[in-house]
Amino acid sequence: MKQNVSGRRRFAFSPPCAAAAFCVVFLVPRAWALSPAPESGACSLENATPATVALVDEDFDLLLDDGRRAALAGLEFPGPPAKDVRARRAAAHERLSEWLTGKDVFLGAFAGSADRWGRFPARVFAASGAGAEAPLVSVGAALLEEGLARFRPDPPAAPCAQAYLTAEAPARDASRGLWADPEMRPIDAGAKESGAALLHRKGMAIVEGKIHGVGQSAGAIYLNFGKKRFDDFSVVISRRDLAILAASGIEPPKLIGRRARVRGLIETGFGPRMAISTPAEIEILDATP
Repeated sequence: MKQNVSGRRRFAFSPPCAAAAFCVVFLVPRAWALSPAPESGACSLENATPATVALVDEDFDLLLDDGRRAALAGLEFPGPPAKDVRARRAAAHERLSEWLTGKDVFLGAFAGSADRWGRFPARVFAASGAGAEAPLVSVGAALLEEGLARFRPDPPAAPCAQAYLTAEAPARDASRGLWADPEMRPIDAGAKESGAALLHRKGMAIVEGKIHGVGQSAGAIYLNFGKKRFDDFSVVISRRDLAILAASGIEPPKLIGRRARVRGLIETGFGPRMAISTPAEIEILDATP
């Protein structure tokens, strides 16, 4: 794809910050270390179409000037409950608004129809600077790199999972941006009382640790991150999803003794559990034995 928006007119826009006292504190340096967006492949400019962003709403959806609403699939922004989280959310919103409002972008649709909220899940590409030669970069990857969002394994965003995880890693490892908040960081499944803590975790949790064993029932396989049933964390995989995971090299019997990172919602009916169904929800952290 050879189209480029760098020559189009772009409009300056600097919205007021919803939490001005905190915005300067929590904004991170804009290093722009990302490479230009690839022009072909699953998470690329291929088949992306031009659009103009009229507004970034409070839920981080992009309202386009043609009336459509696009969602940044695969990104989780800080939630509103705690005071410091509100500040981080405001910083992320200001960053995205300053960058995209009134600007030309390219959208790659992840789905052919809108979701139940009228949004089109999409990957978004925008110029990385104001100069005519500024390359197009992935907006999602940039926000992840800056620590303003976490990767969320939305099914529509599966084509970008590896690219987004790669972009997220430096911010996570450096505790940059929202990763400085203990509530947002990965939970060590092997830590004392981690199981009890997970029972109270709201929203998407990221858990990592060593897989001690594999259990099974008629309908599911269990990756056990500890030895105490109902107390320690475990991952549930429906048997109908095993083939999908196996195609990406995720085979439960071969994971015993390996370290893994998973992300999703915590289920509490039979102890702290997390159901996963796609490769985007699990990362193997160590090399193959």
